[in-house]
Amino acid sequence: MGTDFRVWLTASDYCDFSTAKIETSPVDEDFESWLLINGGYLHPSVEIASGDDGNSVRVKQGHVLLPGSMVVSCPHELTISWLGVTQHHFPHVHSTFTPHIATRLFLMKQCLLKEQSPWWPYLNSLPRSFSTPLWYDDNDLIWLRGTNLGKAKELREEAWRQEYESAMQSLFANGSDSEQKRLWTWELYLWAATVMTTRSFSGPASFNRNEGEFVVAGDSVGRCPVLIPGLDLLNHNPSAKVSWIWDANVCALRVDESTSGGCQVWNNYDPKSNEELIMGYGFSLPKNTSDHYSLGFSPAIAAYIKATKARRLARKPTSDAVQSQSTMESDKIQPKLVSEPVRSGSQVLELLEDFNLEEILEQNIHWVRLLDNGNYEFSPQFLEYFSIAVENSREAHMADDDCSASNTHLSDRDFSRNKLHVICAVIMILQKGQRAIREHEKDLPEIPQNNKQVDAARYRDSQLRILDSVVDSMGKFLKSVATPNSSEASDPRVIRLEHILTNSPKSLLKDLRGVLNAGIRTRDPTKIRERGGVDFAFTIWLCGLWIYSRSDPRGEDEIDPKYLRWLHFLKQNYAEPSEESLNHQRPENTVLEERPEWFDPVRSANGDAELDSAFIARSYLDAVQAATEKRPQSVYNDGQITVRRLEWCLNIIKNEGVWCPNLDPREDEEDDDWVLFLEYGDSLRV
Repeated sequence: MGTDFRVWLTASDYCDFSTAKIETSPVDEDFESWLLINGGYLHPSVEIASGDDGNSVRVKQGHVLLPGSMVVSCPHELTISWLGVTQHHFPHVHSTFTPHIATRLFLMKQCLLKEQSPWWPYLNSLPRSFSTPLWYDDNDLIWLRGTNLGKAKELREEAWRQEYESAMQSLFANGSDSEQKRLWTWELYLWAATVMTTRSFSGPASFNRNEGEFVVAGDSVGRCPVLIPGLDLLNHNPSAKVSWIWDANVCALRVDESTSGGCQVWNNYDPKSNEELIMGYGFSLPKNTSDHYSLGFSPAIAAYIKATKARRLARKPTSDAVQSQSTMESDKIQPKLVSEPVRSGSQVLELLEDFNLEEILEQNIHWVRLLDNGNYEFSPQFLEYFSIAVENSREAHMADDDCSASNTHLSDRDFSRNKLHVICAVIMILQKGQRAIREHEKDLPEIPQNNKQVDAARYRDSQLRILDSVVDSMGKFLKSVATPNSSEASDPRVIRLEHILTNSPKSLLKDLRGVLNAGIRTRDPTKIRERGGVDFAFTIWLCGLWIYSRSDPRGEDEIDPKYLRWLHFLKQNYAEPSEESLNHQRPENTVLEERPEWFDPVRSANGDAELDSAFIARSYLDAVQAATEKRPQSVYNDGQITVRRLEWCLNIIKNEGVWCPNLDPREDEEDDDWVLFLEYGDSLRV
């Protein structure tokens, strides 16, 4: 197994490249000399420049850097990565620590060795503090309160501290070397980890020198961070035109555009949001066109979505499954964003696949962002994933049976209960984000006091701008199909409480009001909501509608045709209690139940245990019996109205309804509203 890793980490190191130092030179000249002596390259027309924001590379005055010029190169022997740690220094480190942790510990060791380290001229040129959120003080963090980045900072710090504590316990398990342990501080681990996040590049896990190209050494390792001295001096510009060169000997960067004297030479990290830039590198960009608001699923929901997708993919015809798998594999490398117009010109995006629980924090990343034309778009397949997460029992069964590609485009013609649920739940999540950020406005100083606060303020303002715009746009679409606090809606399939209390058949309406008065002492919609009686009102209404359509000769003529179509659809999709079981708690035939995995993204977090549906239905029956004693001729004075029948209706109301958000900012005290969506079994409107 070789030398013990604990012994190796605290011992002197060795190398096969020169460590000659120029003692009288400045730090940057020291580093440049070290790089050149050991096979690196720096274009003679550029120089390392120091400033308040750290080091950079710029073109010397009176010089011009022409397109195609190689700016800097670094031999592989000078890089610091998991590959070097395992192959050249300690081959068995993988048995003790993960690649990320081992690389950080290796960097700590080199820093503690100082001049004895072969990388000292490079390490000595690195900054000693950073501008990422883990280096913010309390005054800086005020600007991140309520944002995703504020929470991410807390999670990352907690994770890194746990890694550090675990590593120290492993390194100094026997209690010896207390003097050495004192040197291996949390602050040094934080520095090493930040160096890796701010200055490393995503490199392959191994290098095939025979082929002259990088290859991935198995799925268990994949890509790993690599520090490339010299190349990490170039700062980010999203419009910079550069090319990377990777061959058997060096890593190099070439510019593909002309750069004048005195100007900075840029790298391009690819499009990144300010959230990514601040968290990963410690800076932000004004007017960043790649800015977005981050979204994601909990690991449990992500796992459910992944399992559901895999199950449905397996049931597709072979050719479709192969095509989907091919798309899935290619999209993991470079997602193709395919937009589709939605009502009012809004945009959604689709494509991207594959959740991996081992990499959930990296892959379970979704977003919404604004486009230059004022529209918005979601990240690939976010809407499809969300539609799976909020499927009710019926929709899940139908999707399993029909394994064709799901349609998550929003339109009047193809609108459905599931799409209404997606829109409402997404709006509510974004509204929650708005409230979380604005909750801390009173704590902010008038203006940012330093560069960290400038970055945080820029990010915070962008988050609110995105949230406000998307909520407003999605809210307009929602209002167009479900007018709040009104019996009228442009889509007649959306049914609110006011609707059933004003537009039901007259004979049924009178009896419905009687049951409501008996059960919750009111028939006023506002008071019904205040008293938590919405489920009760809808359940009693559906039960009465069902009985009225079947038992009363006037039913077929007085009931709105859309309700008759809906009742027919329910009969096809929800097994009725059998005649023999109507007087029992459970029917002989299986009734479609709400699946245990059902997820309401907004309301599932309250943790309250739901009452047994049979218990609730029995309380509903008490109200029905009290009302029919006063009015024996009531539609509800029917032997078919039993606990089991009411439980069946309650299950339908829960499955076919949606929480609709309050969209009026002047009515903050208003609660979200429960609405029904009438499915007919096709996508056509009445």
